[in-house]
Amino acid sequence: MATKRLNKELIDISKCPPPGISAGPINDDMFTWEGMITGPDKSPYAGGVFFVRIMFPSDYPFKPPKVKFTTKIYHPNINGNSGEICLDLLRSQWSPALTISKLLLCITSLLTSPNPDDPLVPEAAKLYKLDVKKYNKTAMEWTRKYATLYYKVQKLLNLVNAKEDNTNTNSIKIKNKLFELFDISRFPPPGCSAGIVGEDICTWQGTITGPDESPYYGGVFFLLILIPRGYPMKPPNVKFTTKIYHPNIDRNSGEVYLNILYSDWSPALSISAILLSITALMSSPFPYDSHESEAAHLYISDRKKYDETAAEWTRVYAM
Repeated sequence: MATKRLNKELIDISKCPPPGISAGPINDDMFTWEGMITGPDKSPYAGGVFFVRIMFPSDYPFKPPKVKFTTKIYHPNINGNSGEICLDLLRSQWSPALTISKLLLCITSLLTSPNPDDPLVPEAAKLYKLDVKKYNKTAMEWTRKYATLYYKVQKLLNLVNAKEDNTNTNSIKIKNKLFELFDISRFPPPGCSAGIVGEDICTWQGTITGPDESPYYGGVFFLLILIPRGYPMKPPNVKFTTKIYHPNIDRNSGEVYLNILYSDWSPALSISAILLSITALMSSPFPYDSHESEAAHLYISDRKKYDETAAEWTRVYAM
């Protein structure tokens, strides 16, 4: 029940994400997600990007998920250290009818309109009541320090610099990767998402929801994206970690045989463009330039049987 519900919610939030919000599983664990909330306009959190960890119980949606901020934030109802959120919807007012999209929207509303009468951080609540101007200034400073792109770029650059001696060119490349990361986080392509794994800026995980009117519809497919040091002059290495039946995708290694990942690569391409191209490939395979000859032959000779086989693989491995 929980897995089926989570798959449906992942498809919904990937296809129609609420403004300024995205969410998806970490690695292949459907019960542990990472969500992203952009700071609401006209609030002290504007310009910030806040990440939350979402942990689902086995009996979801009948019990609420546990949600906590992993980005430090100054707020009366959010613990700046543990990330714990004081919100009735996560406790007594939870309903199985609620979804992650609705929950993240409620958390966004909480950023705009704190509840100082039921605080988790009494000091912040007191300041909000007595001197809202000073409260806003403090919250803005925390946002600038912990939730802005500049801070995250510097944090990751410091991690990289601590490991090896980097040239200015390498630093610029890393910054470019980070800007691309935040672009795709804030404006994900329809049915797609991507983000770094842990703090390794060169290792990303992508997700693609099966395209409508294809045998992959209803499935959620995970990809591993390895960014080379020479990116964007060199293409990333992309492979499916979810098994898939397709003429142009290796059924064992998950490698994707798509020209833009090889001879037709251009530095102007982005991770978003790659994910959209792979989504299009799922709808329209290239059977005459295939890697999986069996799947290609079946696609050409018996399209109905090919669709049945691909749909069965989707049901077994991607739902």
